[in-house]
Amino acid sequence: MAFVKSGWLLRQSTILKRWKKNWFDLWSDGHLIYYDDQTRQSVEDKVHMPVDCINIRMGHECRDIQPPDGKPKDCMLQIVCRDGKTISLCAESTDDCLAWKFTLQDSRTNTAYVGSEILYDETAVASPPPYTAYATPPPEDFMDNSLPTKSSFGSGIETVTVIWPWACWPEQPPAWP
Repeated sequence: MAFVKSGWLLRQSTILKRWKKNWFDLWSDGHLIYYDDQTRQSVEDKVHMPVDCINIRMGHECRDIQPPDGKPKDCMLQIVCRDGKTISLCAESTDDCLAWKFTLQDSRTNTAYVGSEILYDETAVASPPPYTAYATPPPEDFMDNSLPTKSSFGSGIETVTVIWPWACWPEQPPAWP
């Protein structure tokens, strides 16, 4: 699994409402994890964005909160969770805040890609995609080195036939269960 975005954000504590600097990692599976520092040894909390997050607010949309000293309201983010918890954050700049907002929004809705694997929640997949079975091409299609080949018709129109061995399947793929 890979990071989608990482960096420092200020987070407002829930009880004393003080601003604290935390290191945040957003993983490709949608987990937002924040730590005491960049060493990632002490996890403060985590949010699974596709499941736990119901809204992301930015700037003047943020409610009942004042930014830390010296920061404009445009640097503010709030992650509203399904359980009623609201995580209030402040980025270093408006651009950084916007980048975090877009990345967090994407993590709520997009499928995560890890290498060539596609991760998804199997409960969300109702049925497999439509499938068309193709006949297995004969082996000689894979051995023909005279590409492209030409053939002529009586009408005087010349055509070119190209055989793409890499586009043919060496065997019929298994059908969906």
